[in-house]
Amino acid sequence: MRAPAGLLLLSVLLLRAAPGRAAAADGDFAGAPIWIADANGQRFRVRFDPGERLIVATGAEASASDLGTPGFAVEVGLLLRDDRPAPGWDVHWKRNHEIAHLRLRPGAATRGAAIDGALYRGIFLRQSREGTLTLPLSPPIALPLPFDVGVLVEVGHLHGALWPEASDASHPVDAAVEAGIFHGEVLADFWRSRQPGRWLTLGVGGRYEIGLRRDEAGALLRDHRVSPMSTLALAFHGERADGLAAGGVRAEAGHRWSSARGWERAYRVDADIEVTPLAVNDRPLALFAIATADTGPDLPRPELRVMAGVRISQPLR
Repeated sequence: MRAPAGLLLLSVLLLRAAPGRAAAADGDFAGAPIWIADANGQRFRVRFDPGERLIVATGAEASASDLGTPGFAVEVGLLLRDDRPAPGWDVHWKRNHEIAHLRLRPGAATRGAAIDGALYRGIFLRQSREGTLTLPLSPPIALPLPFDVGVLVEVGHLHGALWPEASDASHPVDAAVEAGIFHGEVLADFWRSRQPGRWLTLGVGGRYEIGLRRDEAGALLRDHRVSPMSTLALAFHGERADGLAAGGVRAEAGHRWSSARGWERAYRVDADIEVTPLAVNDRPLALFAIATADTGPDLPRPELRVMAGVRISQPLR
C-alpha cells in the first residue's frame, strides 16, 4: 500500500505549489486566462481542463509479481464535465463523466492480453449555496448540512484477461476476468469546493460483478458477487486551477456475497497523479502514474499494479 500513499502525498504537494497560483481559492479559477499572447502577438494556451478532453497514453505497466519485467500498455478515454457555475447560482451540479476509459496491455510471451477500466463512470455532486436540506413539512424546515450530496455511477467495469484462460500458477490473476455489471454509491462531499475536479467524498454503495476463470481442465467457472449497499469508500481528488497538475486517491472496503465462497470482505486502493510540464501545439503532454492495490478471498495474494507513462490530450474546449 506504500505506492498509493506516496502518490497521494506527492499530489497534495503539487496542488499546494505556488507557481501559477496553483492553490487558487474557490472562484478565482473563473477569471484565470486560458490563452495569452507573447510580445509578437502569438497566442498560446496556458490553462487546460483535465475533465474535458480526449486522451491517449502509453507507458509501462507491472504488477507486484513481476516488477522486474514491466510490459507495454496503452490508455484511451473520453473525459467530459459540465460548465462552471453561472454567476449568481443557487444550486449547481458538478458532473464528471469518463467514457471508455481503458488501459490495455497487449499479449506478451509470458502474459496474455489484459484490460482494466470502465465503459462509463460518472460522479454527480449537487452543490447548494445555502448548504441546507429542506424537509417538506408544514411549515418547511431547512436543516444545515456540513457537506454536499451526490452519487457515483459505474457501468461495465473490466479487469483482467480479455478472455478467461486456463489457470497459470505463475500469474493466476492475469488468467481471470472480472466484469463489473453495475456499481453505485451515495456520496457526501465534505470539501464543497466550487473548483471543478476537487472533492473529498465518503460514499456508501453496492455493486454486482461476475468473476470468470477456467480451471486446469479448461472448464469455465463463474463467481457472482453482490454487495447490497455494503461498500464504504473514501475518495480525495484535487486539481490545480490551471489544470497542470491533478491527482487523487480512493480507498474502498466491501462486504459482499459470493456464489462461490459465501460472505466475504474485499479491499481496494486506487491512486493517480498527473503533471503537465509542456504542451505540443497547444495539446498538453503529461507525465502520469497510476497504482492499484486490492485484496480479497478470490485472489491468491494481495495484488499491486502500477502504470507510468506519457499522456497526450486533445482539449475539447
